[in-house]
Amino acid sequence: FYAPLYRRFLDRVSRVIVTSAAYARTSPWLAPHGAKCRVVPLGIDAHAFAPGPAGEAAQTDLLFAGKLRYYKGLDDLLLALQQLDGVRLTVVGDGKMRRRLEALAAAPALAGRVRFLGEVPDAALPLLYRSAKVFVLPANCRAEAFGTVLLEAMASGLPCITTELGTGTSWVVRDGVSGRVVPPRDPGALARAVRELLGDPAKCRRMGDAGRARVLETFTTDRMAAGVEAVYREVLESGMCGE
Repeated sequence: FYAPLYRRFLDRVSRVIVTSAAYARTSPWLAPHGAKCRVVPLGIDAHAFAPGPAGEAAQTDLLFAGKLRYYKGLDDLLLALQQLDGVRLTVVGDGKMRRRLEALAAAPALAGRVRFLGEVPDAALPLLYRSAKVFVLPANCRAEAFGTVLLEAMASGLPCITTELGTGTSWVVRDGVSGRVVPPRDPGALARAVRELLGDPAKCRRMGDAGRARVLETFTTDRMAAGVEAVYREVLESGMCGE
């Protein structure tokens, strides 16, 4: 019932703002309207999220932050953690899946290695990012369209591990440059990527530096606002408004 209305809406609009070219290209709704799409990436306050002092000891190996929803793939990360002796994970966020995930984390193989912090104040997030060695967003479907938490982690100087979904996740994180991109729903691939990064601190530092540089270059709030303004100016100056 909704599909015809949505198609008609997309036929009538002048421009569609998307957060990544990959999402527009792989979306069955947006692909037919590629000429209308304009990419304006999401942005963050890169001054609020910054690397900690050199030599600061990490309090956890892995960090996950986000709503505890089905598409975040945290269950895959917990399965991967069972293959990684001694690796510790901190989970920031809450949601309907928390009880199920806590039950998975209670497995004997994970005893004492997973902390669920629940929701935390925004002001506490920068310190939590700085307290980790690697950030992981193991999303498992296109409902994860971009991954703003990846920007926060990259701005904090963390290498990131995420998944290839055909959305923005694998554009935000450049595989082999600012982190690793692995197939979704693959705990074994997650485990190998974690093992690779935690086993090479120098690589982690290089990837963390590259990630922060990418945020400063592409993903700031100023650049996002300028991009949205440019799209509106394009429409107004072309006389398309109201067609």
